[in-house]
This record gives sequence, structure tokens and C-alpha cells, in this order.
Amino acid sequence: MSLEQWSQNGWLRRDETTLAEIQQLFQVVDRDFADAQLAGLSVDGQFQHAYDAALQLCIIPLRVCGYRVTKGQGHHKYSIDSLQFTLGSNWSKLADHIERCSRLRGQAVYECIGAVQKEDAEDLIELVRQLRKDVVDWIRKQHTKLLPPGI
Repeated sequence: MSLEQWSQNGWLRRDETTLAEIQQLFQVVDRDFADAQLAGLSVDGQFQHAYDAALQLCIIPLRVCGYRVTKGQGHHKYSIDSLQFTLGSNWSKLADHIERCSRLRGQAVYECIGAVQKEDAEDLIELVRQLRKDVVDWIRKQHTKLLPPGI
């Protein structure tokens, strides 16, 4: 599979991006990442904010490549799974981990308090820290014109 095949299947659509859009997405990531680390926030809250940052970090490379996930059923999954096509096949394990976090997030948001443990939140926060660095490095190497200033 490829992003183009996903587009032909209707899971993605072509939509060129701008430097301003990428900059705004990084601002969302940085806000959510900061919120995930706020003192006094519940573990569920930390995890939710970290997940939101991780999801945006999956979307950024997709947008840099000129694609947007079609809204609807599975748009989080397609955003996460797209890492293997944007950053490379070695990212499929990380995508699987983020997908597991997505399911855990769903439990915490929709089903019950306490589904998320402190270690889950800490692990996801560290994942976001590394993924942000890797996404920035990838843009710097592959799509320099779309790297926001100061990032």
C-alpha cells in the first residue's frame, strides 16, 4: 500500500498544505504536550493531552506530504497508520503503540475512570517527546520549505 493507494480507496484525499498550517499544527502539539505535563492534572487528563499531541504529530507528516484523512469512521487510525508511509516502514511498531493508546484513551474518555495508569501517561509523554523530534528531523531532511521557523 501507499498514500496514493489509500487516496484511491477514499481513506485520504489530496490537499496541499502551507507552512502556516504546519506551524499551527505544531502550536497545537506544543500546547497539548505542555498541558499533559501540568502539575495537578489527573492521569487521565495527562494521557488525553499527550494522545492529542501524538495524533497531531501523526497528522503533520501526512499534511506535509499533501494528504488529509477523510473525516469519519477510523480517521484517527488512518492518521496513526500513515506514519509507515510518511516517516518510513520502521514506524509501524510505533504506530501500533499509538493505536493501543488510542483504544486506552477511548476507555478513559467514554467508559471509565482509572483505565489509564500513571506509567501509561508517562510512557506516552515520552513517546510524544521523541516523535516530535523525529518529525522535525524528517521535515528538515525531506521537506525543508515546510519547516516552521523556530521549530
